[in-house]
Amino acid sequence: MRRLVVLLLLLAGAISSPAQWQIFAEKLPKPGTWARYQYETIREGKVVSKSELSLSVRSGMDIDGKAYVWLTVEPVGWLGSRERAALRLLVRNDMDRALASRLIENSAEIVFANPVKGTYHMTREDIAWVSKWANLTYASELTADSPATETVEAAGKSFVSERLKMLASTVTDPPVVAKQTIDFKGTVWRSDATPFGVVRAEWVEKTTRQDRNREETRRLTLLTNGWETPPTEPIDRGKEFSIWRLIFGR
Repeated sequence: MRRLVVLLLLLAGAISSPAQWQIFAEKLPKPGTWARYQYETIREGKVVSKSELSLSVRSGMDIDGKAYVWLTVEPVGWLGSRERAALRLLVRNDMDRALASRLIENSAEIVFANPVKGTYHMTREDIAWVSKWANLTYASELTADSPATETVEAAGKSFVSERLKMLASTVTDPPVVAKQTIDFKGTVWRSDATPFGVVRAEWVEKTTRQDRNREETRRLTLLTNGWETPPTEPIDRGKEFSIWRLIFGR
């Protein structure tokens, strides 16, 4: 029973964690494109952790006459996993800002390559079930900021970038587990000269659960990008999603 409660606590928090990845999903580049970002966590003005985040696009399939591609973000955690690995979202390649802002619910399928419990995939119905169970509600928007443009240094270059204000919030209120709210407030610098449109992003992430609050600053900065011939074999979709497999590792 305790293991179940611990997983539910992690699950409720992890559902909302990919909220920031929507900034990369607007008008995705062609399959084979990749980029790497420096990902920093800042507390009280000091960088407390630094890692690299990779994004890539791979060919997917046509669904209802629309082209879908696999957008991969790695390494990240997903649905309470202690392990960080590749998270793949099957999404339209032509999403505008409004569709991209609902990235999780607009994914036709999600695959997580858990290195310990094994790769598994979630259908749109699975995604809807988890969201309903967690009583998930969220909002996300990017709007023009002032100044409208700024020159930003990244990847050894200067980018004349559109400056956007990022505001987002996610609320999870599942049974058994305390209600949790995560608020995101920050800035995104976008340029069409980068494959995923993002040169830099910085935001304050405030998590509230009951009477506990945690506030951290996150910063993403483009390191490098490129293109390589995408693989032709289908991705490993693994097993079907099962809440019991997450709990018991079966």
